[in-house]
Amino acid sequence: MDHTGVKTLFDANIDNSSLSIKQQSVLKASLILFAEKGYENTSTQDIAKLAGCAEGTVFKHFKTKDALLKAVLDPFVNDILPQVIFDFLKDLSGQPEEHFSVLLRYAVRDRIKYIMENRQKMRIFIQEIVKNPSMLEGLTSRLVLVIETSVNQVFSCYQARGELVDWDAMRIIRTISGVLLGYLIPNIVMSNKPLDVETTTNEIVEFLLQGLVPEGARDEAAETD
Repeated sequence: MDHTGVKTLFDANIDNSSLSIKQQSVLKASLILFAEKGYENTSTQDIAKLAGCAEGTVFKHFKTKDALLKAVLDPFVNDILPQVIFDFLKDLSGQPEEHFSVLLRYAVRDRIKYIMENRQKMRIFIQEIVKNPSMLEGLTSRLVLVIETSVNQVFSCYQARGELVDWDAMRIIRTISGVLLGYLIPNIVMSNKPLDVETTTNEIVEFLLQGLVPEGARDEAAETD
């Protein structure tokens, strides 16, 4: 399934806001430049030039560069990432996979491809998470209900068949997300090199199956994966 890119979602979010046209232009320019050059290497003069306005206009509306960064990140936390995750979980819950290992591989590969396709834009958010972990906690609290209602039934089915450990849905999602991000964050933040999606998927799935599949079912999971 094709998923809408982060920049497209960001632009649509800004277009539908109550911000003035100039404010919208400044935020869109900021996202592009923060992604391409990094926050520290982007000047308000650069932003004003790309937005087609005077530098004074940037400060008039956003006061400081930090306030501008916050204005870019707020839609990510409040709207864009929750929407990305909701759309993915909706897709995941509709996948007619016979075995958990197959579903896991589909999910891991799909998220790796999506994150790498949106690497530059995701880099802004991830760099700020590293500096301010409470941002991730706030996002997680918003997603608890979405996650539990989207995948509880799917996980329960695999648990009833003995293919998945008897954990609550949020614990399973945290485990998968933690391992996935542990692989991807260094690549996103510290490198621009392409990632071998299949190799990375294989490594992550192999590791996760050791923890998420009950011991007696691991051999079968390895065979069906």
